[in-house]
Order: sequence, then C-alpha cells, then structure tokens
Amino acid sequence: MKKSLFVLLIMVSVFAYAKPATVTLDAAIKEASKEISTTLPAGTKVALLNFSSDSDAFSDYVIEEMSIALVRSKKLVIVDRKEIELIRKEMNFQMSGDVSDESAQQIGAMLGAQSIVSGSMVNVGDSYRFRTKVINVVSAAIQTSSSINVKSDKQVTYLLSQGKKAPAPQATPVAAAQGGAQTTPAQAAPGQAQPAAPTAPVVQTYKVGDKGPAGGLIFYDKGNNNGGWRYLEAAPSDINRQLNAVTEDINTTDCIERGVGWGKRNTAAIMKEAANKGGGFGWAAQACDAYTLNGFNDWYLPSRDELHYMYGNLHMQGLGSFRNEWYWSSTAANAYTSYRSFWKEGFSEGRQATDYNENYRVRPIRQF
Repeated sequence: MKKSLFVLLIMVSVFAYAKPATVTLDAAIKEASKEISTTLPAGTKVALLNFSSDSDAFSDYVIEEMSIALVRSKKLVIVDRKEIELIRKEMNFQMSGDVSDESAQQIGAMLGAQSIVSGSMVNVGDSYRFRTKVINVVSAAIQTSSSINVKSDKQVTYLLSQGKKAPAPQATPVAAAQGGAQTTPAQAAPGQAQPAAPTAPVVQTYKVGDKGPAGGLIFYDKGNNNGGWRYLEAAPSDINRQLNAVTEDINTTDCIERGVGWGKRNTAAIMKEAANKGGGFGWAAQACDAYTLNGFNDWYLPSRDELHYMYGNLHMQGLGSFRNEWYWSSTAANAYTSYRSFWKEGFSEGRQATDYNENYRVRPIRQF
C-alpha cells in the first residue's frame, strides 16, 4: 500500500512539473480560430487587425490563415483585408506591430466592425507563446483570448527569419532654380549658396461646427488627409422634399457598410443599381448624387455611422437646421433578406432602425 502511494505521488509530481504541450503553428491558428468562432455570436462582423511578431511575413501568414479558417466556419462576417490595408495606411500602423486597444477600437469603428482580433508571438525559451484576444469595438471588453505554446520548428524559424521590411527612404527634392532637373541641398556646388526650399502652402484647417468650403457645416474630422480626405461636411439644409431609400428591389450586397467613410461607396453602389433599373428617380441616394451647391457636386448619402455623427455633432448642438424627424442613410439593412430595407435615424432622440417604402428626410454630405 505504501509502495503504491509512493508511485502515485511520483506520477503526480511528474505531471505537475511537465512542460505544457506544444503544437505546430498551423494547429495553433486552427485552435485560436475555433475559439473565436465558438465564442462570438453568429453574424458578428470581425476585423483581423494585427499580429505582433518579429517578422512581417510571419504576421501576414497568421492573419491570412486565420482569416481563411474563420471564413470557412461560415458563422462570422470577416472584414476584407483590402479595407484594413486602406485604414492601415491612413492610421500608419504595421500589421506586425503593437496597436493600443484605444487605436484598435478607433480602427474597428472605421471599418464598421463589431469585434477586432489582435495577437502576438513571443519567444519563451525553446518554444513560442501564440496569443490572441478579441475586443468589442464599442465597450473595449475582451470577449475571448487564448494562449498556446508553439513548436520552434522549420516553418516558424523560416517565417521569423524574414524580419521586418525597412521603411522606404524619403527624399525631399528641391526644384532647380531654372526649372530643370531637381536637386537637393547636398548637391549644390561647393561655395555656392544652398537652394532655398519652397515655402509650404498654408493649408486651412477646420473644427467641428465650422462652415465648410461648400457652404455646409463640418461635422467630422478624422485628423489626417490620408485616403484623400480629412473632413466631412453636411449640406446646410435638407433636400427640399422627403424621399424613399429605394422604390424597388435592388441588390444591396455592396451597400451594407455602416462605418465612417463608407457613405460615398454605398451611394455609388446604389446608383449603379439605379442605372441598371433605368433611373432611380425618387431615391434618396439619387437626390444626393445630383445635388450641387456653390459649384460643388460631390455630395452623397451618409452611411449609418456618418448620419449618427451628424446627429451628435450638429443637431444635438443646435446646428444644421435639422428636423426632429427620420433621416435616411445609405446603409442597407441586410444584403440577403430584404432588398429595399435601409437604416434610418430619428433625429428626435438619435435612435436607429430599419425601414422600407417610406418617405423620410435626406441630408447630403461630402468628403474633402
């Protein structure tokens, strides 16, 4: 009896101090993806934002493989990496670098995502620790996380050996005095005065509530000009009559995005469907597309989130001459069930809902 108890104690001690099991990188990606798919509610829109590691190639591989695994689960809606790449350039962050939770929330909101996935790979001696976490875009709460030990095998070693790409060097050319080939100050001949750098043009800046260049009101500032725009400007008044979102069934697959910056693309998608139908007259998007003011004709119907920023930053501040009534957005409710249902917002209380076959108010906006 004593001998059996002794053997049992030895076995318990061995298991207690045994190293955690390690798996291959692909197995870790599969396990982490399964945890995410199992935890999040069906239909959640997820952005695979970044994976921090010592190699761009490694981070790209993890994000791409995890994206494929989550798409195959057919439970979640995964944001296209092309859209994330656009935001990445605007926000100037690397897929293989660290991103703060606050920045991740902001990026997730810009993408119209409900949850964002980030992760990291760190060396823990003779293996690696593969970590992932999912954050709710609105509340910043961690919805799920995982930590998996990964083998230091040939695949991991190769991917990590690629390292990070060095940023491209940026030259500051200075125009030659006679308008010929460009030169830099370092290229001036000895004894000659260095050519003066051209004076940077003064760029006008705005704050929310200011009058915009088209005569409307600024209601959003994203803080940089990347992507070709920084500000959103609302027209000074509504379209002069109430309109329907659409008056017949259309394919809304390309106009379901809700985030800031998506209204222009949603409107273009609706107008493409209008062209296929032979008109689109009486549609809210068409009225915005045809709208001109003070020589500006680049107006469009705001997305769901853009509409909400107008409500909060203008109407709630007593600006913009809005009515306490419903306004249409360019964000379709669902691409697969109701082909004419769109999101609207009640400016009496800021509540959003879906509707169809009803005439509501329309306020055009533009980017610049």
